[in-house]
Amino acid sequence: MHTASMAGTLLARRVGAAPFVATVFLSAGLVFLVQPMFAKMATPLLGGAPAVWNVSLVCFQAALLAGYAYAHLLARVKNVRVQVGTHALFLMLASFCLPLSVSGLFGMPDTTRPALWLIGTFAISIAPPFAVISATAPLIQSWYARSGRSDAADPYHLYAASNAGSLIGLAAYPLLMEPFTRLGMQTEIWSLGYFALAALLISCGLLTAAGSAQAATLPAQAHTAAGNGATIWKQRLTWLALSAVPSALLVGVTTHISTDVASAPFLWAPPLMAYIGTFIIVFSTRPLISHAAALKYMPFALIGAALLVANKGALNIGLVPGLLLHLAGLFMVALALHGEMAARRPDASRLTEFYLIMSAGGVLGSAFSGLLAPVIFPRVYEYPLLLCAALLLYPARDTWREGWTRDRLGIAIVLAVGVMLAVVQRLVPALQDSRISGSEILLLCALFFRTRRFLPVTLVAVAFLLGKVDYSERELAIERGFFGVVRTYDVESANVRIMTHGTTIHGSEPLNEYGPPTPLTYYQAATPIGQTFAALAPEVHTVGVVGLGVGSVACYREPGQAYTFFEIDPIVVHMAKDPSLFTFLSECAPDERIVLGDARITLADEPAGAFDLLLLDAFSSDAIPAHLLTREAMALYLSRLSDDGVILFHISNRHMDLSPVVARIGSAEGAVMLYQFFQPDPADPAQKGAQASQVVMLARNPEALARFRADRRWTALEADGERPWSDDYSNIVGTLVSTYAHRREKTAH
Repeated sequence: MHTASMAGTLLARRVGAAPFVATVFLSAGLVFLVQPMFAKMATPLLGGAPAVWNVSLVCFQAALLAGYAYAHLLARVKNVRVQVGTHALFLMLASFCLPLSVSGLFGMPDTTRPALWLIGTFAISIAPPFAVISATAPLIQSWYARSGRSDAADPYHLYAASNAGSLIGLAAYPLLMEPFTRLGMQTEIWSLGYFALAALLISCGLLTAAGSAQAATLPAQAHTAAGNGATIWKQRLTWLALSAVPSALLVGVTTHISTDVASAPFLWAPPLMAYIGTFIIVFSTRPLISHAAALKYMPFALIGAALLVANKGALNIGLVPGLLLHLAGLFMVALALHGEMAARRPDASRLTEFYLIMSAGGVLGSAFSGLLAPVIFPRVYEYPLLLCAALLLYPARDTWREGWTRDRLGIAIVLAVGVMLAVVQRLVPALQDSRISGSEILLLCALFFRTRRFLPVTLVAVAFLLGKVDYSERELAIERGFFGVVRTYDVESANVRIMTHGTTIHGSEPLNEYGPPTPLTYYQAATPIGQTFAALAPEVHTVGVVGLGVGSVACYREPGQAYTFFEIDPIVVHMAKDPSLFTFLSECAPDERIVLGDARITLADEPAGAFDLLLLDAFSSDAIPAHLLTREAMALYLSRLSDDGVILFHISNRHMDLSPVVARIGSAEGAVMLYQFFQPDPADPAQKGAQASQVVMLARNPEALARFRADRRWTALEADGERPWSDDYSNIVGTLVSTYAHRREKTAH
């Protein structure tokens, strides 16, 4: 036995730390590779909503917590061989979930409770292998602490290697796996990585077990009882708070970014990469950015993000600079708070406890932003609240009691100034834009007092409240659900009532109008949609509309026509059907069918050739449902079209020109296509209330488009030869880049 022990010790010393580093690196890469992979699988079933990723983040954080709790309990077993055997058993059991897929056990998503469906599906599809391999980082570090190596007393540097693997895994998915491999191949690659990790894990455990007898217990065991109970619980609560706020902020920033552009892995990854990158820095033996520097620059980055949030987009600095400011705010807040947490980490004897509490904070933070906030807040209030919370956790020179005594007079003055500015803006409409400069001044003052305890938080909070006041609108209804915030409000100066979903207008109705309401915005009679509905009215019998909005096109309905609306958000349906808010449906199509659910799922239930006219109006929103722009989706649309039927794609979008995308999938499925970019003429009374729009018209039969070819407003649309999107492939990055380049070139000329 002694000879075997000596041989094991010699082998462990020869291989050094390499197996431990490789194991935590690979496990972290697999953990963060599967996150965007699962979200990509689930997103098409839930309308491409950004909330899919947020709820997925909560699920992953919870599974991570389960893994860390398992590692914490397993590490308490004194015999390392028992630990290795137990872990090998769980690795084998979890492998029965491979290859990864979305389980159909719970059926199709319930649009009234989509978050519950997603959580349940994750629990039986992904959670077992994810939780088992997420235990790797704390478990390997625990084994490393028992290895008898010279640096065994401080194994925390392995956590930096773990997060480096996380970063590479996250970057690899949108840059390498998503563009160049199909989902089926991605899951097979992940399965191979899982089995390779299992072999590495067991090898590391056996190396540890084969070491000297002294390695059987943790080197710092004598210090576990250091400190009294109150001190230890204060330490634990501090770890919890310092980990919860950055995690909650991660979800908040991700929501903002994915809602403003598209719900796609390449946009989910950057916030998470920034978040994970802070762990790499703070747990490194030689940090790239010192903790002192992080504390110094955190307030400036935070205030930069706060300026954008407080002013509701009034600071028009462009898409990319705006995204970078939000990412910088998240990165510096997480770097400063995680740095504080790392500075307070315990010795190796409490390593698994530290990671368990840190993971619990991550779950609490992500659950607050991803699950609780959408229920308790009618608007997206969590982002500004979390920026204020980050300032409260910022290390100040005084204690909490001293800070309150010192700052209370200043707080009273700031509140009085805020009330005065709000009253002045309300009484003097010409000064309403001053809320922008007022909030900017307050935020700059917060920078000046950044070393204080409560005063900067008050300044930032008042700036947020002041920036949110908008006296030009009279809000009638607001509801928040899984798919976002839906508002209805009157703009009396323009004499219209508007529904918005986030920042996107979903339609408007004239105020004080008698009789059937007049369609406005993208649906006004002069627009491509209005032109088509009017031209095809005599011969169209069945109309399908994907994307209800306020129901504007219902008032193009003629006697004998049947309309079917497909809408995924129950809140939109509720507001559109309420005659006290909008009357398009109640006046023009009170008995027409509204089908609730994702269009890919609900359209598949319709009979072949069901529609003479099919309007796809789901792409004006900032969050692009990419699964509705694939070859498979196009094949479905064409199959549900009558022989001479016509499809309209409404593709107006702030950030992307989707006409090449539609052209590719249309051409791949043998459709003929026309395109129109409509720009209203303000001097033309017939175009009053119309909004600029881009529309693509498609048909299986070329004769169905004959009358429109003769109209000079419509031009032929041809595919450019690039790869069409499919359920396994999409390229939002390329579309964004090409759109940006085209717009710059157009501006230059």
